[in-house]
Amino acid sequence: MIKNEIAPTPSNTYSFSRVKCFQQCPLRYRFRYIEGRKEAFRSIESFLGSTVHDVLEWLYAQRDDAIEHSEPEILEEFSRRWTEGRDRTVAVIRINDDDDEYHRLGREMLSRFFHETFSRDRSRTVSLEQRLSKRLSTEVLFTGFADRIGRTDKGRLFVIDYKTSKSEGNGSEFSEGLQAPLYAACVLDHHDDTEALAGYHYLRHGTTRWQQVDRDRARQLVERFLHLVGEVEAAGDFPADPGVLCAWCGFNAICPSAQVPDSLSGGLRRAEEMGRSLF
Repeated sequence: MIKNEIAPTPSNTYSFSRVKCFQQCPLRYRFRYIEGRKEAFRSIESFLGSTVHDVLEWLYAQRDDAIEHSEPEILEEFSRRWTEGRDRTVAVIRINDDDDEYHRLGREMLSRFFHETFSRDRSRTVSLEQRLSKRLSTEVLFTGFADRIGRTDKGRLFVIDYKTSKSEGNGSEFSEGLQAPLYAACVLDHHDDTEALAGYHYLRHGTTRWQQVDRDRARQLVERFLHLVGEVEAAGDFPADPGVLCAWCGFNAICPSAQVPDSLSGGLRRAEEMGRSLF
């Protein structure tokens, strides 16, 4: 039996994902963060991303323990986790796609990462999947998880976020502008460095983009995030904002405004199969 509710997020605790959710669709925000409802499904893209992230965390942790792995061993680990983690709550949104395509994509990304990045990486890991928190004001606590915190071979502090998205990001706030830089701002609180690097590694493309975050920019990031939080807290109602993302929303079966075309109805069908519907 799948429970339909989870605990609402504490009202004063904000993550990048929470603010982004409000910007994308206030109704989804209300369902998830205020009412504490659980989404009926997770997309195959989300499952792919989390499984690849888990393998990267395992890979670096193994290296820290002086355990080396070959490419076939890494791909075997990915396939094992894929099989064990794939359950009925994971939905293929595009009805003409299938699991094998995404499984193959995950293997391709990990293979490229192993050959082009990991095998040449001489950086030192400080922490993996590190929970970060920073009090931004007396009322607001920022929280998040950094994929990897480390130091380059020259000693520079960095935070990196791994992305499995189809396209590379841009400089907008909800693409590259806030998430990793805010994580870097948090990390600076615990180190004496005057600056840290904030990076995004795009696994489909094998590219990494870096930003420099010094303490002045860290303060600017905090101010901007607080402004965005203020917009959330000032909201009097939470209307739906229907669009293409409806197909990937786990509340689309109970949203009266959802717009889900047949070609992208895999998640909606899964929700209906599990008894989630508007009426």
